[in-house]
Amino acid sequence: MRRAARLAAALVAVLLAASMRAALLASPAFAAGTSAYAAATAPASFASILAAAPAQARAEAAAPFESAPVSAGTRAAAAMAQTSLAPALPAAMAQTSLAPALPAAPARTSLASAFAAATARTPLASAPAAASATEPTDADRTWQDETIYFIMIDRFHNGDPSNDGPADPRNPRAWHGGDIQGIIDKLDYIQSLGFSAIWITPHVRNAGNDYHGYGAVDFFETDPHFGTNETVKRLVAEAHRRGMKVIFDIVVNHTGPANPLVTEHPDWFHPKRAITNWNDQTQVQEGWLFDLPDFDQSNPEVRQYILDYSRFWIETTDVDGFRLDTVKHVPHEFFTWYAAELQKIKPGFWLIGEDWENAPWRLAAYQEAGVTALLDFPTNAAARSAIAQGGSMRQLANQVKAVGATMPDPYEMGGFLDNHDMTRFVTEARDRPIERLKLGLTFLFTQRAIPILYYGTEIGMEGGNDPYNRNDFPWGEERDHEVVGFVQKLNEIRRSHPALRRGTVEELLATDAHYAYGRAAEDDTVVVVLSNATGPVTGLPVDVAPLGLADGTRLRDELTGREVQVSGGQVALDLDPLSGVILAPVPATPAGPRGIPGWAPAAALGGLAVLAGAVVLVRRARPGRTGS
Repeated sequence: MRRAARLAAALVAVLLAASMRAALLASPAFAAGTSAYAAATAPASFASILAAAPAQARAEAAAPFESAPVSAGTRAAAAMAQTSLAPALPAAMAQTSLAPALPAAPARTSLASAFAAATARTPLASAPAAASATEPTDADRTWQDETIYFIMIDRFHNGDPSNDGPADPRNPRAWHGGDIQGIIDKLDYIQSLGFSAIWITPHVRNAGNDYHGYGAVDFFETDPHFGTNETVKRLVAEAHRRGMKVIFDIVVNHTGPANPLVTEHPDWFHPKRAITNWNDQTQVQEGWLFDLPDFDQSNPEVRQYILDYSRFWIETTDVDGFRLDTVKHVPHEFFTWYAAELQKIKPGFWLIGEDWENAPWRLAAYQEAGVTALLDFPTNAAARSAIAQGGSMRQLANQVKAVGATMPDPYEMGGFLDNHDMTRFVTEARDRPIERLKLGLTFLFTQRAIPILYYGTEIGMEGGNDPYNRNDFPWGEERDHEVVGFVQKLNEIRRSHPALRRGTVEELLATDAHYAYGRAAEDDTVVVVLSNATGPVTGLPVDVAPLGLADGTRLRDELTGREVQVSGGQVALDLDPLSGVILAPVPATPAGPRGIPGWAPAAALGGLAVLAGAVVLVRRARPGRTGS
């Protein structure tokens, strides 16, 4: 019987050691910390450990962005295949040895106390810190944390056919039936894409076929084609209920020709004249754009009227911000006054202005005047040239630097690929439109500006110049569309990385075919590499030393899950044609209580389970027991 007891005890020892070894080799902490372990336990480097591994393991562990990614755990196990567990355990677990700790536990010690006794001295000081990749809370959420979905109301979704009137969807310049109820009905879809805010074209009453909303005849009333003031109020409430923000499109430069104000208050408008010299700022600000009556903002009554209808919509609906149309046609001093007044109505109210200028210094003047943000037309032009048309990525990099150096706050910019006033991005593409669109979207969601997506871009909608860039959303095509899933993924990545929302921008590489930049904020670092090469790229070197990424740091592509390792201050990347990668440091395994590695509880509990089984065997093996 004693022989049986000794055999059972030996079996326990073997099973316990095997359980601990398997748990260690398979643990994410061991895999993620392989490089750190090698550095901390030199002279044996990670490279030398790999050299001792089988050839296949070396190839898998060293190859960046292989077509079939090998997990970190597999690489670590392969590297340690010829290494005894005996020297590995003391190095990986510092002063703790489960073997002597477990027998020392009292006979009736609970599993919890035995586990605590076995792991209390396990330090984790040498483990790399996990990246601080967290979503913003409502308390600290700013507009830099938002992504915006831009909707042309009439062309998005018809939620209430009773208000269609003489709609004619076959006529691209007529009303088509989209309305505010249609947007309410699709808020869940927009949120499922990952967007946290919407911007809608003007909803106020227009005349004739002005479906676009920019020819107002009543600034206080919702156009009946779109619904009622109550419908608009409900839209904002429904968005807020989902944690989403809403931006109204407001026109302060002009009104529609049929607005009664034109005849009732002729002194409110500049004399009618066309803009013939676009370099003459007086003409630009006082001329009638497209024959639309131009407000004279130097008139106190005009200023008050504009403020009154702005106040009306803020107080009636609790809207979060205004997109200001055609700001280049309005004097800067008006915006200084206007912005200050709006802050009195609703502190923190956001303004984003439209000035279709490719010179950043022109935009800077409006931000200095009080317009919180501007649509980033300079970067948009460079992105369309470089990515859609296949131009130089160096041009895009230079424009990003110019905007950063010129704007008072370059983070308060609205980035976009296309909108209702220009050809759709995929129509602009010289070839392979969906691949170029996905590359453009990768840039849009990782650059400094606040991303804005024009409705339908998520399904690769085509469209030439106005009005063909405003086609109806083809509901049904969004199901299982590859770009829809790509947009969802990009929104998720941006939301989880403070570096992409608020981080600094560090140019790492700029050539005709490639653009790489780093984003860093708090404890979060991201490396973005874009390639507009039409063929595959092998071993592209990107210097990441300026970001403080040490040799041995493993970076994972957030889009594909593939990994690469920093060596010599660089990463060497294999890239698909017209593609991008978003690289982030592989986080350390989260620690348990008092610094206990996350895998330790499973290993300890598994060992204790084996020990408990052995006790039963030993007790059964004693003389006088039934079945002995």
